[in-house]
Amino acid sequence: MRTARLAMATLAAALTLTATAATPSASATAPTVAAKHLNLSNKHNRQSVTVHKGDEITVHLTGEQTESSTWGWTAPTAASAAVLRRDAVGSSSNGEATAVFHAYAAGTTTLDSQLRCTPRKSGHACSDTVVPWQVTVKVR
Repeated sequence: MRTARLAMATLAAALTLTATAATPSASATAPTVAAKHLNLSNKHNRQSVTVHKGDEITVHLTGEQTESSTWGWTAPTAASAAVLRRDAVGSSSNGEATAVFHAYAAGTTTLDSQLRCTPRKSGHACSDTVVPWQVTVKVR
């Protein structure tokens, strides 16, 4: 009988400790979600993506260079800087353009760039064609 009471007391103490450990304390903080990284390129034209506040988006667009001309991209921009903030931008002589954006606030905006021809040789005429690139970004 005494052994049974001791076993019950031990079991009750163990259940109390387990329940206390499983119950979050008032001072516990919610787990933080690490920011994610999204890479966008030429192939993502006309697509839509969803990201979360704090996420990073890198846009890397590749152009084309020939002996007589370069088809190059303008620096990618966000239609709303309140939603996506551009933190870095770069371009190269071979027509590439890169930009890094951070999702700053909830909302929807677009990322935009344009592909244009630039002559590399004097006397060479380029097409006046402008090719748009656009991705719709929803930030939650």
